[in-house]
Order: sequence, then C-alpha cells, then structure tokens
Amino acid sequence: MSGLKAVKKIVAVSSCKGGVGKSTVAVNLAFSLQKQGFKVGIFDADLFGPSLPTMVQVDQPHLFQDEHDPTKIAPVNFSGVKCMSYGFAGQKTAIMRGPMVT
Repeated sequence: MSGLKAVKKIVAVSSCKGGVGKSTVAVNLAFSLQKQGFKVGIFDADLFGPSLPTMVQVDQPHLFQDEHDPTKIAPVNFSGVKCMSYGFAGQKTAIMRGPMVT
C-alpha cells in the first residue's frame, strides 16, 4: 500500500499558540497508544522548530531512502513508533523550507 491508504485513524494535535505542549502531548499519546498494542506513527510538521528529534533522541537521527521504494523516505523507528520530522532531514530542511513556506 502506498501513502496513507493503510492508516485507519489520524489524531491531530494543534494550536495556534506556540509553547503550549503540543509536541509533548503528541509524543506521549503516540507512545501510550503503542504500549497498548496499536501500530503508531508520529509526524512533526513544524517547519521552523521541529521538536520531535529532541524528544525521542534516536541513534540514527536522519531519514533515509526506503529500501523497498527508492522514491520514498523511510521513517525513523524509535521504540516501535515510526517517527517523521523535518528535523531528521538535517541540512536538507533549509532546502525544503523555502518553497514550502512560500
């Protein structure tokens, strides 16, 4: 299956104000659901201050090309939760930010 076709439920955590704990709630919710036996992924879509890489502290903090489909990137796996964040892209985020923000 490609993209989000296999995803059954999406929970969005958002707020217009910064610093209210959105990332903390999202990460705790994701790991709590994973511990209950659900397959969970978390996507940090913050272009300017992604905090997921700081909160999960993965050993290999960079996104890599998916070995099964070279047109896609593979998520970082941390304790059974698949994590995606612009912060995992390293220097490539500067290249992505300009066109996306514009």
